[in-house]
Amino acid sequence: MQHTTFSIIIPARNMEPYIAETLDSVSAQSFRAFEVICIDDGSTDRTGRIIEDFTQRDVRFCVVQGPSKGVSAARNLGLTLAKAPFVLFLDADDLLHPEALQRYYDTLTRTEAVGALAGVQRMAVDGHIMRGTDNRSLVPAQDQLDALLCKNFVVNGGALALRTDSAKRVGGYDESLVKGEDWEFWCRLALLGEFAVVDGPPLLRYRQVASGANHQARGSVFARRVPSIQKVAANADMKARYGSRLRRLLRKRQIDIFWSGVRNQFQYGRKSTAVFEGLCGAVLYPDSLLRPKLIWRFLQSLDRRANQGTVTPGKSEGRH
Repeated sequence: MQHTTFSIIIPARNMEPYIAETLDSVSAQSFRAFEVICIDDGSTDRTGRIIEDFTQRDVRFCVVQGPSKGVSAARNLGLTLAKAPFVLFLDADDLLHPEALQRYYDTLTRTEAVGALAGVQRMAVDGHIMRGTDNRSLVPAQDQLDALLCKNFVVNGGALALRTDSAKRVGGYDESLVKGEDWEFWCRLALLGEFAVVDGPPLLRYRQVASGANHQARGSVFARRVPSIQKVAANADMKARYGSRLRRLLRKRQIDIFWSGVRNQFQYGRKSTAVFEGLCGAVLYPDSLLRPKLIWRFLQSLDRRANQGTVTPGKSEGRH
């Protein structure tokens, strides 16, 4: 029996329009030593039936009924069941490059890094590629955690293959968080060590859906208390490492979240709201005006229109 090297954990709730394409992208991997743990987290559509069809065709796929307590609880359930030394948390509407697992494996086996970080490429609901800059350009050669505390450069869990023992060592996802739970988890992982950056084309295509859970849960951009930031600020290991610097780093994260919210309003067609919130942001966060790189990235991110043509998983028309 082939040794299992990767455990791919896919939580899914009412993802009928996308789940088959996501599972197909996993089936198409050139690296074959993997298991897929699908967590059907209370679906009321055909999601469970579609996953069952995959389990009938390929013994590496299995489906488990989730606790229906949110995506973090579903991911944690999958983590407890993971048998492989490496784990990948993949969303049920995203796509893997056919060489993703091979490239993750090559990177993780030649380094002591906690995880291997690949590039991500945003795509619209219909699968068309959206413009943007490469998330890996935001990863510094040193002091990665400092940068991650200020800016979520991982973007999406499917872009970060992890050592399973490291994911378990930090306790998995915080199930009390409904927004920013992934970034908070990655910050705890980064306390253990660095992420190795995977060269080459983006390995994950991340579907940006206006009605997605992250968009629904982000709340008002004017919220001054962000639970995920509060969790990181209260983390004893973070406080011991950074002292008073922690507050200043997390201030930058708060600013980044605000302007990301304004950008989302613009991209989803609510331009008048985006303009109003942007003007308010200049008053609420005047220190953001002193960060030219932030301003430049924000202006660039406003134009993420889908490119023309149909997306084929594995093709690289450009980088996010």
